[in-house]
Order: sequence, then C-alpha cells, then structure tokens
Amino acid sequence: MIGGVETRIPTAPGAAPVEVAVRAICRHWPDAVFEDAITAVRYNQSQSISLGQAEELFVYRDREAADIWEASGAIPAVYNTMIHLVPDDDALTLVVDKHDREMDQIIADVATELAGSKRS
Repeated sequence: MIGGVETRIPTAPGAAPVEVAVRAICRHWPDAVFEDAITAVRYNQSQSISLGQAEELFVYRDREAADIWEASGAIPAVYNTMIHLVPDDDALTLVVDKHDREMDQIIADVATELAGSKRS
C-alpha cells in the first residue's frame, strides 16, 4: 500500500498508460501541473514530460495545489488535488486521498480511456 486510496487499472503492453491517464485527467484539470515522482522535477505542461519514460508521476490540479503539497504535504486543505500515477508491466495504479464524486469520475474516465487503448 502506497497510502491513500489505490485503484489498479489493468493495461495492455504498449498502451502508454501514463500518457492516456494524463490526457483523461487534463479534461477535468485543464490547469494541471506535473511532477516526476522520482526526480521531483515539475512541469507546467504535459507536453514537456517524456511520459513514456516517467516511472511515477504526480498530477496536481493546478499550480496552487502543487505549491501547497510541496510546502505542507498531505494536509486536509489539499486532499484530492493530486493524483499519483504508478505504472507497472500490466496495470496503472492511481492513488488519491479519498473517494468523492470528482475523483471517482476522474478514475472512471482514466479506466475508460485505458480500456479503449487496449483495443487499439
């Protein structure tokens, strides 16, 4: 367990799960900020990241949320303003703070997009 609420979504080989997930998340969070979870390098646009190379990625709702997370960590004021993406060989795990309507919709959209990429 990483911490928070984990949702593991099966993926197909070559499905580019992080890229697919980022696209789906950005429909909900158009001002999203991205951080490589290993190197802590932050990006303001998903196009700046080599998504296929990212081992783990933090996706923040916006710059303000990213700044608060960096300064204070997982405090209640920023719950569910960051999604941790953890890919492995056959699945993508999304970690959020708690289930709520918005997070459940984002997770469902990511799952739908990943299911579609398995058929492609």
